[in-house]
Amino acid sequence: MNAKQLLVQPLKTGDITVISNVTSVTVNANKISRLEKIPGHEQESPSTVHVDFDVNQPSRLAAVLEETKELGMILELEDAVQLGIFLIAMGMENATPDDISAIMTRLSKLIADLQ
Repeated sequence: MNAKQLLVQPLKTGDITVISNVTSVTVNANKISRLEKIPGHEQESPSTVHVDFDVNQPSRLAAVLEETKELGMILELEDAVQLGIFLIAMGMENATPDDISAIMTRLSKLIADLQ
């Protein structure tokens, strides 16, 4: 039972700090993918969004991350929507009405392209 990849897009971000209770690493997102659910197996294989990261600053604590060079994040669709909404809102804190309009237009186009 394999998930079908619907969309893979390059994704370039600035530095993102990923932290744990022991250490932190600096990463950059390099790719975002959406995998389709498998009909009839939605419980075991729901649609998901995957974000892949390059590690820029590998941990000096080898026992913690053992030469980690890449990280990933897998989100259920609703979690991706909720996270995305908050990230957009927080990222546009000082946006002008024209900036907001441009982002909404871009978002509408992306949604239409993905359907």
